[in-house]
Amino acid sequence: MPTIIEFFEAFRFSFMRNAFFSAIIIGIVCSVIGVFVLLRGMVFLGQAIAHSAFAGAALAILINFDPIISIMGFSLISALGIGFVNQRKVMKDEVIIGVVFSFFMALAVLFIGLHGEYSSDINSILFGNILLVDTADFILLGVFSIVILLIIFSIKKELYFITFNSELAQISGVPVNLLSYVFLVAVSFTISVSLKAIGAILVFAMIVTPAAAAYQWTFKLNKMITLSAIFGVFSSIFGLFFSYLLDIPSGATIVSLVTIIFIISFIFSPKRRSMKKAITECPFCKDFITEEGRCKNPKCAFNDVPHSHDHERIDIRKDNLPHKESTIHDHDDLNDDTNNKTGGN
Repeated sequence: MPTIIEFFEAFRFSFMRNAFFSAIIIGIVCSVIGVFVLLRGMVFLGQAIAHSAFAGAALAILINFDPIISIMGFSLISALGIGFVNQRKVMKDEVIIGVVFSFFMALAVLFIGLHGEYSSDINSILFGNILLVDTADFILLGVFSIVILLIIFSIKKELYFITFNSELAQISGVPVNLLSYVFLVAVSFTISVSLKAIGAILVFAMIVTPAAAAYQWTFKLNKMITLSAIFGVFSSIFGLFFSYLLDIPSGATIVSLVTIIFIISFIFSPKRRSMKKAITECPFCKDFITEEGRCKNPKCAFNDVPHSHDHERIDIRKDNLPHKESTIHDHDDLNDDTNNKTGGN
């Protein structure tokens, strides 16, 4: 069994440096994008895309083709296909996700069967091995992760708006459909470039679990993103450390650590201890609301529009929105009515 000294001595070799910095990058990018996956209720979408990517990898092994191209292709097809059907409201989200998940998993099994043998490459793609990330993989991971993070942070406010009320966002001029497709592409690329290090089965957990742990501690988006990234990086680094020392699978060790973080967060969550209070707080300004569902804070972003809350979202009826053609007098009347019911300033 390797010692701690041997672990640090291994940094002389490129494979350990690649693994270490890949762990940090994956911990950040998966955790950040996982926050929006969690808030938008798209948890099982990540699992469907991950298994689609596995089918692409199995096909690449079968025909001796570059796996990253096949993985990204299959991931994009599944993500955009699910997004297209969901926007058309042809069927419920979970139905199309279940169909896609089953179909691509069946394709993966079919390609493995046609290959004739269960190779180490297939095992690596299924369960991941961060120590096998070479320089080319690391560069690809770094470039795509930077692009993904730039995209996510450039549309962060719009994604947050869409998450809580897509109808209001569309009325306000936000390109909801376009941004939804951009987000789906970002998720598919995140899964694709993380597949070799974490594996098709476990990459889904690295997207969801750090964000779920962070969600136990805060309502605020920026704090949630920061905590999620911290949890992801911490579990990735120490997962690599323990997997090297104990000679156990790296992907499984990383996911096990972040799951422990989630359990601890769930047990000691201040949100769980004060859920009664949380239900009466506005998630946008953290001030108390009245029994009628009106926020008493005049600085709340939605104070001039009648709205109601629970501990996760804000609800605004379309007929309560002020029309663009309304006069200043009408808008003032709406504010006066809101102030009267909430006690004013």
